Amino acid sequence: MKPSLLPFLAWPRSDGATWRADLIAGATVAVVAIPQALAYAQLAGVPPHLGLYAAFVPTVIAALFGASAQLSTGPVALTALLTAASLSAFAQPGSAAWVALAVVLSLGAGLMQAAAGVARLGRLVERLPASLMLGFVNAAALVILLSQLPTMLGVRVPAGGGVADTLRALLAGLPSASPVTAAFGIVSVLVLLGLRRAWPWLPGALVVSVVAIGVSAAIGYELRGAVVGDLPPGLPMPAWPAIDMAAAVALLPSMLLVALISFIEVTSSARVIAARTGVAWNVNQELVGQGLAKLASGVFGAFPVSGSFSRSALNLSAGARTAWASIVSAALVGVALVFAAGSLHHLPTAVLAALIVSAVGGLLTPRELVGAWQGSRADAAIAWITLVATLLSAPRIHYGLLAGLAAVGLRAAVNRLRG
Repeated sequence: MKPSLLPFLAWPRSDGATWRADLIAGATVAVVAIPQALAYAQLAGVPPHLGLYAAFVPTVIAALFGASAQLSTGPVALTALLTAASLSAFAQPGSAAWVALAVVLSLGAGLMQAAAGVARLGRLVERLPASLMLGFVNAAALVILLSQLPTMLGVRVPAGGGVADTLRALLAGLPSASPVTAAFGIVSVLVLLGLRRAWPWLPGALVVSVVAIGVSAAIGYELRGAVVGDLPPGLPMPAWPAIDMAAAVALLPSMLLVALISFIEVTSSARVIAARTGVAWNVNQELVGQGLAKLASGVFGAFPVSGSFSRSALNLSAGARTAWASIVSAALVGVALVFAAGSLHHLPTAVLAALIVSAVGGLLTPRELVGAWQGSRADAAIAWITLVATLLSAPRIHYGLLAGLAAVGLRAAVNRLRG
């Protein structure tokens, strides 16, 4: 289907009940999005406040120009990890050069997605086998979990190592782990899992973050461990970055992979939403919306964003009826940027790592990986090739995805020869 230039002009008129439902859903998503945004910024290797920037304007742009009304766009774990993996060969995490390259990556991936939507290429993305994402997401989840354990436990591990190197360094450093940091991390994970099971309606991420801030401030934790620190108050301002063309050219393959993987992730969420609501969605319109959201994230100095499966599910279950719910969520993030930046100073980074670990654990689906062999052997092979290649190529996990795409191409070539 052809994307619309201004799709929000076709939104249905909201009545009082719809406004109330969207306000409640937007507020519900916001209290989860704020601590998650800080955590995913840490995963992407950028300063924490850029996570809030990525959850502000890009969320509004995706709501205005996308196609799935209940889809919640902003920082997500997989895209944050892809950002860190893509930039690891070019700069040091957290440096000005790293942030500049993250902006370039967001702009490039966004331009590719928007152009693909205008060219009506959405159906090509949908035709990629689910087994590719099955292998990649499971491997990426393992890489994310392993990358956050040192921060969560207070163990120093050299950056940039592979899975085996990181695991060895983590095990070797456990005897010297910080007990207070480990307590913050482990207790946070246990509480998050407990709240999710006992009271799933509670915003566990917010509850844990608020309590951790209070405890951290009371015991003077910042003298012994890492905290978020001071965040610049106020709303982000648009600015066109100085682009290093040589670096931009070198990042072209990463831009394509970020655009591809993030949209496959979006597609899975949008399909669930369409099945639940009975409202069809325009895949090309969503490509344009996601592309413009990434462009907005880059223009406002942040990193690539994508549709969040967990926050979209929360948005839907909280009763969101229109895309106004996402705009409400973004507005509350803006309020936090203006008025609550100082209150986040004492939040331990170990708690942010715990938020990531508890969220990403749900991406692991070992039963599906094992069960894949009971179906198509070719699909199972693609999943396992992608899984193993991604783990072996970490932290540059995009090479694992390329290996999976090569396996998909090989299967297609074999099928043509047989036909």
